[in-house]
Amino acid sequence: MKRTVLFLLAIVVSVFAFAEGDNFKFNYHGYNFYLPEAPKSAGFLGSENDTIVLKYGDDSGEGLVGFSVESEMATGGCDPEAFFKEVLGETKEGCDGLAVQSFQHVFVDDREAGVWSGEDHNFYYFIGDTKTTVFFATSDSDNKILKVDTNFLTKKTIKKVFNEYLH
Repeated sequence: MKRTVLFLLAIVVSVFAFAEGDNFKFNYHGYNFYLPEAPKSAGFLGSENDTIVLKYGDDSGEGLVGFSVESEMATGGCDPEAFFKEVLGETKEGCDGLAVQSFQHVFVDDREAGVWSGEDHNFYYFIGDTKTTVFFATSDSDNKILKVDTNFLTKKTIKKVFNEYLH
C-alpha cells in the first residue's frame, strides 16, 4: 500500500510540477521523459509491471501514453540489446528463433521498425497506424526492459519523449 501511495504521489508531482515549454518532464524508473503538457488524467494500474497511463483524449481509449516494465518478456535467451537487434535483422545473435518470430509477428509486421541510438541507450521503435511501441533496456544491473506505448503520438513526437538521451 505504501508503495502505491508513493508511486501515485510521484505521478501527480511529475505530471503537474515539471512543465517545460510545450512539454513536461516525467520521471519513470529513474529516466526522464518529455511528454506533451496537460494530460487530462494519470493513473497507476497497480500491476507487477508498474504500469502508468496518462490520458490526453476526451473519449475512452483515446489519446493514451503508457509506461511499463517488461520483466517477463521472452528475449529468446539473449540480453535485450541482442534480442532487439536480431528482431530488426541487424545481427544474428543466436536468440531463440520462435521468440524472435513471435515478437516480429506482434510488433514488426505492418509497422515501421527501427532504432534511435543515443550515447548510452538504444530505443527500438515499432510505429503502426493505431499503436506505437518503443522498448529500451535500462543501464542498471537488472537490465530491465522499459516499454512506452501510445495510440496518438506521431513518430516525430514520440522521438521527442526520449530527447534527453538522443543527441
